[in-house]
Amino acid sequence: MRHTILFVDDEIINLFVLEKRFESEYNVLTAESGHDALRIIEENKGSLDAIISDLRMPEMDGLQLIDKAIPSLIDVPCFLLTGYDRNKQIEEAIDSKKVAYMFKKPFDYNEIDSVLKSTL
Repeated sequence: MRHTILFVDDEIINLFVLEKRFESEYNVLTAESGHDALRIIEENKGSLDAIISDLRMPEMDGLQLIDKAIPSLIDVPCFLLTGYDRNKQIEEAIDSKKVAYMFKKPFDYNEIDSVLKSTL
């Protein structure tokens, strides 16, 4: 069974690269904003296996997205992508298990793949 991963990032090039890199192993869905992601989460309720979201996005950041999506995400691990260092907000999200892991930009595709495989 192929796992379904939702990548959320406001930078379309990142979504394109992530989709191309992981589409051979996973069913890949992409969203360009938190609002698009919430719609996709609702449409795919019960079939999503992981969400990987950029932290910094206009209108709704990755942590806000996760907070709004949590009621729909029973046992779906959420991950953050960020070009920034860990801060108190990220640490609290990881400590509370709201976020399973934080990936640093620029992406290390092998790290993402390894963490996904060990989590799923």
